[in-house]
Amino acid sequence: MEIVKFLKSGNISLNNEEGKIEIENSSNYLPYHKISSQDWGRIYEKFVGQCLEKEGYEVKYNGLESGFLDKGIDIIAKKKDRINFIQCKFSTRSKIGKSKINWILYKASNELYKQYQNSEKRIIFTLIVNSTETSFSKKIPKNFKLNFTHSSKIEYPWLQYFLEHNYIQDKIKLEFREIKMNNNYGNNAYK
Repeated sequence: MEIVKFLKSGNISLNNEEGKIEIENSSNYLPYHKISSQDWGRIYEKFVGQCLEKEGYEVKYNGLESGFLDKGIDIIAKKKDRINFIQCKFSTRSKIGKSKINWILYKASNELYKQYQNSEKRIIFTLIVNSTETSFSKKIPKNFKLNFTHSSKIEYPWLQYFLEHNYIQDKIKLEFREIKMNNNYGNNAYK
């Protein structure tokens, strides 16, 4: 079964003991060993969306619906007076650095600006990762300089670089969140 069709067929549940992802209330499952690294990213998007639904958000799975044409926005989550446009990163191989952050912001910028112009709700762009520790390096790069001031420095310089963009624009708020993909999810937020 194609991964997107599988993920659209219902809510997923991780069965780490048996090494498979199951569709709740169904006999459909996908063994971990048959999942590509790209497909883990899609699974993570679905997992994050389900976590947000449990928190009361109305969720649109933009990445699953649009694929590579998602305009840098994997999930659109609405709740009361806020709209969260979300980019999910499930990375086990490479760290997120300056060029990847710039690409994430660039790819989403046109859509975010268009949404900002047409909305009365508060617009937020959130980067969500499975693990802060594996996604960002604590090592300060050579010649690393931030041009902005921030009251409390974060121990991950590239995460701080992402959040510092709040000080060069004020139309869209940038946030970061960690949601661990296991049977319990984390709720650590840097805002």
